[in-house]
Amino acid sequence: MNNYRRHRNVFYLNKNKDMKTFILVTGVFLLLGSSCGQDDLRKPVHHDDVPPGTVDNIKVDPLPGGATISYSLPADLDLLYVQADYDIRPGMTEQSTSSFYQHSLLVQGFGDTLTHQISIYSVDRSGNKSAPKVITVRPLLTPVQLAYDSMDYSADFGGIRIKYVNEAGANIVFTVLVKDSVGDWEEFDNEYTGLPRGEFGVRGMPFVPVTCGVFVKDRWDNHSDTMVKQLTPLFEAQLDKTKFKELPLPGDFANSFPLSAMFDNNPSNIAFHTTENQGLPVWFNFDMGVKAKLSRFRMWGLQQQNRWFTSGDVKTFQLWGSNAPNPDGSFDGWIKLGDPLEVVKPSGLPDGVYTDDDLAAAKNGLDFNISQDAPAVRYIRFEVLSTFASPPGSATGPAWLDELTFWGQVEP
Repeated sequence: MNNYRRHRNVFYLNKNKDMKTFILVTGVFLLLGSSCGQDDLRKPVHHDDVPPGTVDNIKVDPLPGGATISYSLPADLDLLYVQADYDIRPGMTEQSTSSFYQHSLLVQGFGDTLTHQISIYSVDRSGNKSAPKVITVRPLLTPVQLAYDSMDYSADFGGIRIKYVNEAGANIVFTVLVKDSVGDWEEFDNEYTGLPRGEFGVRGMPFVPVTCGVFVKDRWDNHSDTMVKQLTPLFEAQLDKTKFKELPLPGDFANSFPLSAMFDNNPSNIAFHTTENQGLPVWFNFDMGVKAKLSRFRMWGLQQQNRWFTSGDVKTFQLWGSNAPNPDGSFDGWIKLGDPLEVVKPSGLPDGVYTDDDLAAAKNGLDFNISQDAPAVRYIRFEVLSTFASPPGSATGPAWLDELTFWGQVEP
């Protein structure tokens, strides 16, 4: 012990010759430690062949097309997760898991309201599975069926318009079929949604009687019946933008560019751009030169590279129409042509990060429907409520827009 001194059960090295000994010993330990393979590090700290206990106190809460199963966990310290195995239909097995931090799991994908058998296992860190706890669940009416029961569609400009309620908020698909000239069904379009309710238009149909069929399906390939109707799509045409012109009114906010560029069929030309300290909301007005029952429109944001879906690009807005706008610039005489609308970046990725879908949407423009209940109008007010950088009511921040195109029926 000449070269060491003991203090509070810790050894301290003398700073002289024993430093070399310490370095040598430390190196040996490091060398031995590094010889352990990565496979050893991945192995459980404790490995055995003993299966864990089973879950207990099981309760079932039926859901549309599935169920939530809650339980008490076994006391095993090496428990890793709980697993449920089940068939949603003959020959199609599904599996659901939940970590040991949770006390419930979700089973879903059933296409009926029959009784289904569920086998629940506990699994430990050694991969051992417990004996199964077998229970039964009876799902509620499926999201597919709920959406189908609420769905209806009617003739729309250039096609049909489908309205629905997705009570379960599930990810579902509306598939649209049309009969060809020899009476065979062809798939025409698909609309994917997870919204609790909504409506959408399917366009590109001829303006003659068309036999349509619409059904609902989900990712487990559960299908509803097909709703068949014969409809004649309403005629629509692109409005002549050479007749469009600015309608300046008191209260309009300063625009740094000529609004006429909004109607020149060249989205590369900036048409509306407010100053940095302008604030929101802002709006501009224009005369379409004709009175028209509008069906839809397309808009383009700033086309400069890396400026799409960011900064002053319009995020939410309201479209107004009038046939007799008040010359004082107020909103008297203006009516909403539908609910406020929102620009959605297809990918949902952060600013400056784009997918091919994002770039295509920015280049080709974004389509928006106008309510079928909206009257025919001649004058339009476009009110910017928020941008990608500035929320509604913001005191600062620019807003910009490059081009607008409208479709509908011109009235005499």
